[in-house]
Formats: sequence, structure tokens, C-alpha cells
Amino acid sequence: MNITQFWLVRHGETEWNANRRLQGWLDIPLSPVGIRQAEQLADYFQSPDFDVPIDAIVSSDLNRAFETARISAGHLGLPLHASPDLRERCYGIYEGRDWAMLDELRANGGGVDFRNPQQAVEKGESLHDFSARIGEAFEALAQQYQGKSLLVFSHGGVIDIAWRKARGISLDAARPDPILNTSINHFSIDEDKNWAMIDWGRIGHLETSALDDVL
Repeated sequence: MNITQFWLVRHGETEWNANRRLQGWLDIPLSPVGIRQAEQLADYFQSPDFDVPIDAIVSSDLNRAFETARISAGHLGLPLHASPDLRERCYGIYEGRDWAMLDELRANGGGVDFRNPQQAVEKGESLHDFSARIGEAFEALAQQYQGKSLLVFSHGGVIDIAWRKARGISLDAARPDPILNTSINHFSIDEDKNWAMIDWGRIGHLETSALDDVL
């Protein structure tokens, strides 16, 4: 059976990540911390600790993911394919808002419950629609690159959906662990569209100082 392997990487940190602002489709660049994280990722990919023969590189077309890919994987000499299908969830009118303010508003009975799969988001995506987009995007890649190994750069929300699909966990269930910037997450999809988790949340390539910034 043809099985496609994915090494899915979250982009490096942005100033908005550090300030807990909702980014969504807004094209926020990497911060100096995020650039350094991408450089550490490049060192790891060039070390004996990462001995995977990568066949293709695909990235979200948003700058923070694409630049992470360019910095960390440029040495592989492979074309960098940009895909809007791998973008973060679109949060519509809420993009740019402060997470703490949104959490407080929801706690007081107002605002939007972004974890409700069917919750409509004005000018954005419901969690259900976002999950469907991401699932279809990865399954299309698995068909296009059957039996290959792909390095994919994307976003925290995208990795959350991949984690749920690979573990068979519902959209409204709590996730116990955070998704850190430039974490590496390994899963596979076979030709029958079965997802399997292999390794998750690898961050050993980050220096202690960089971890202090994101934990």
C-alpha cells in the first residue's frame, strides 16, 4: 500500500504570537525570535539527527510559514510550493483581536465560541469548514505524492486539525498540549485516506533561550 509521509512544521514566532493576537489570514511576518527559530530548524534539518530523504516541500502561502520554509529548508534544493489551502483558519472580523479580550467576552456570555464546530464566524470559517478544508488539502497531497515524504510548513490551527484526524479525536475535545512554533509533527496518510500519527511536537532543535520565549 502506498503511504505518504508528512513532516508538518509550525511557522516561527511572530510578534502577534508573542502578544496573543489572532492572526488568521492576516499576513504577519516572522519576528526576530521566529527567524532564529527557523535558523535552528535549518541546523537540525542539516544534522545527522534528521536523515529523512524529503521528496517535496509545500507551504502555506502566508509569509510567516513560507519564510520559515525558505530559511529552514532552502538547503535541500527543492522547489518550494505555496498553497493557500494550507492557510490558518480564517477568523473573519475577529482577526487582529486580542485573545484574552475574546476569552473574557466569551466567559461573560458574549462573543464567539471558536471551539464550537458549527459556530458561524462573520466573514470567516467555522471550525467544521476549516477542518474539512485542511483534511481535503492533506488527502489531495497524499494522492499527488503517493509513497513520498513531504515537508510541510503551516500553522497552529492546521496542526491541531491534523492531530485530531491522526488520533481520531473530535473537534470539540480539549487538546492537552500546546503547539509550539517550529515544532515538528510526523504523520502519514495511505491511499485509502487513513491517517496515522507517528511522532508529535518535536522541539529538541530549539535552544533553551528560544524555548523560554514560547513556553
